[in-house]
Amino acid sequence: MITVFTETKSPRLRYTLEILFRRCLGIDFRLITDWDKFRKIDLPRINYSKREHKDSLQIIPHALLFEDSIHSQKIKVKKWNGLPVFFQTNDKGEFPFDALAASFYLLSRYEEYLDYQPDEHGRFPAKASLAYREGFLERPIVNEWAMEIVRLLARSFPDYTFHQTEFRYVSTIDIDMAYSYKHKGVWRNLGGFTRELLKLDLKKLDKRIKVLTDKEQDPLDNFEYQLSQHRKWETEVIYFILLADHSKFDKNIEWDNESFVELIQELAEEYTVGIHPSYYSNKVRKKLAEEIERLESITMKEVDCSRQHFLKLDIRETYKLLEARGILHDHSMGYSEETGFRAGTCSSFPFFDLLKNERRELILHPFAVMDVALNRFKKLNPAQATEKIRELMGRVKKCRGTFISVFHNESLSDFDNWKGWREVYENMLAEAVKVYDPLPA
Repeated sequence: MITVFTETKSPRLRYTLEILFRRCLGIDFRLITDWDKFRKIDLPRINYSKREHKDSLQIIPHALLFEDSIHSQKIKVKKWNGLPVFFQTNDKGEFPFDALAASFYLLSRYEEYLDYQPDEHGRFPAKASLAYREGFLERPIVNEWAMEIVRLLARSFPDYTFHQTEFRYVSTIDIDMAYSYKHKGVWRNLGGFTRELLKLDLKKLDKRIKVLTDKEQDPLDNFEYQLSQHRKWETEVIYFILLADHSKFDKNIEWDNESFVELIQELAEEYTVGIHPSYYSNKVRKKLAEEIERLESITMKEVDCSRQHFLKLDIRETYKLLEARGILHDHSMGYSEETGFRAGTCSSFPFFDLLKNERRELILHPFAVMDVALNRFKKLNPAQATEKIRELMGRVKKCRGTFISVFHNESLSDFDNWKGWREVYENMLAEAVKVYDPLPA
């Protein structure tokens, strides 16, 4: 138990303490405003005020956690103990910045409520983020700050045993298209055949003909391979299924196709299956309800988890829509073009609605790496991608956090631009079960 003194309680402060201590570290806390009671406590304690008390860790507050408005913040990032820090409040103390306010800024996605230039899909771009601009996007910095707080507390309370969370790995797989050629009907295949012929893409044309004449397996129909790997490594897996009506950006087959339905039911027997809300579900709100109902009718299970197709996420609107439709867990917190930690953490955490200034029940599960970021955007080859994943996972292991990856059945096809990427996936599953060194005392 860590005791935190503050002169004023606030929703933002309590929310931040919950994530830093309970979710990042697995340590309980209590927040008090009684100074005399605080001084008498002989347990790890944090003085979150300007009052002086030599036998506690002092963090001088920045104003952010006691505000209820949203406005541009003056931020200057510096280095301290090898860590990037901002919201400096104490140049002379052993903890020179407000780690609580800085954590809240990243966790709440404060910058995404401010004005920014959206990308072509209306999303907040990675390059607009503070973490990208200052070079710490690939660090779970909130978890690292939390660990630094505990390290300093442990120095003052050497006999106190701090509980530690355990590393966890979750593989998440998006099924945007279950099949490349099969079950798409005459007209869609004819259109594809014509495009490949006009482009003289003989490789894909040959593949299409062989699949449609049952001479080869559809490259996207690699689910038996996936299941064999997941069973081998006893991997925790979540599948997100796109069940949208066909459109420019939603190109799966008909949602009630018999083979597609049987595939989803097979996956749902062994793993968690969530909805992959369509590209246009943010604008046409009835679409989300329809797509969730479709998945529930197939699996005969309640659907409570999601990840936005194309990561179409507007922090001010999307989560409200998901909550209204009964979604309790969302996995959209990350970037499709960059690897790293969009919210600065490798721990799941509740959404904080800055517009209402309140903690919500919806839990966000940030992912660290997506296949398309590695291949299409960062242009890494399989060996380089494997090393990047190992590097990111190593940082999460040191924090005893949760490493979540995003792959697609397309990237596991071992075909075309994804040749050799099965090995990347297999190496990641193997890396996840390796024993890691404990945190230093």
